[in-house]
Amino acid sequence: MDIKKILFRTNSIDVEKALPDAVVFCNREGKILWVNDKAAEIFETSKMHLLTSNISDFIENALNLITSSVIMNNQVITKLTNSETYFDMTSKEIEEGYVLDFRDSINSADEIVKKSEDDYKEINRDKNCFLLKLANDLKSPLQSIVGFSQAMADGLGGSMSEQQDKYIRIIKKNSSELMYFITKLLELSQTEAELSHPEIKTFDITSTINSVIRFNEQLYKDKELRWKFSVAEGMKKTIASDEEIIKTILQNILEVILKSVDMGEISINLSVPDEEFLNSKNLTGNNILISVSSSALLLSENDLESMFDPYMIVDTSNKKNVLRAMVLACVKNLVQTLRGTVWVESQILKNTSFNIIIPQG
Repeated sequence: MDIKKILFRTNSIDVEKALPDAVVFCNREGKILWVNDKAAEIFETSKMHLLTSNISDFIENALNLITSSVIMNNQVITKLTNSETYFDMTSKEIEEGYVLDFRDSINSADEIVKKSEDDYKEINRDKNCFLLKLANDLKSPLQSIVGFSQAMADGLGGSMSEQQDKYIRIIKKNSSELMYFITKLLELSQTEAELSHPEIKTFDITSTINSVIRFNEQLYKDKELRWKFSVAEGMKKTIASDEEIIKTILQNILEVILKSVDMGEISINLSVPDEEFLNSKNLTGNNILISVSSSALLLSENDLESMFDPYMIVDTSNKKNVLRAMVLACVKNLVQTLRGTVWVESQILKNTSFNIIIPQG
């Protein structure tokens, strides 16, 4: 068999000498009949070994990819069977089999990862938009259950026996908890769908924080909690940001704390981080630091690993903190919408602190 004539029929130049690519000639079953020196180099073996092998020994799903390349008349991305190495492959069909051209593509693996990430983001965005469109269908029946069960518990439906009163209060409690869960799930879906766009205005950040504290009075009025709100000396209180998003961020953090503790101190500290601290967080410019701490909320290292990732918790046997992770994932997404960053620090037997850095404009 005259290999030179076969290669000439592919309308190529002298591939053995002139091209930097690896060239392989194989029959229709994939048995390798000829290779150039570059092929032996990229497959990290000898030409003699290649000539006693099948192309499928070196390339994953080789024959299907060869067929696809021929049909599409375009290159495809291939992966070596024994490593995370990728190549662009072009196939030419001739009577005796296939002439395969492999070109090293440094970006192929990155392109595959990026495409996978883009596909995931698109699917996730579509899923979240779908959930948001069904928001009323999810919440309306529950609102009816919560409302009517409360009315019955208050005696508006007539007198009930002690047993009936017990059951109706269980229905009210569980339906209220489910309503809260669905509300937070929809909030997370909205932030993941990137539907929140900041409206930058100037406002007094201390007044904003105080209004959030007052709003939560109902949650902590029956608990043994002490509050402390401090502002760094000389700090400018008027900032430019989205006040409603900051309120939502603080509200969610306080809900996480208030649902977990019944006593101790909750402190909110407002300050301006110095340049060295900002550099450690890869941030620059004018920023404010809001720290919300609880002396009674104690977290383990395992808790910290998945604080902002409900999907990670769902994949584990310990799912009790899924709701907390959903709320904090929403916090993280909203902080990122403001071009900021958020993290949690927990000191054993001391406190847990939620820290937020947000640009001032």
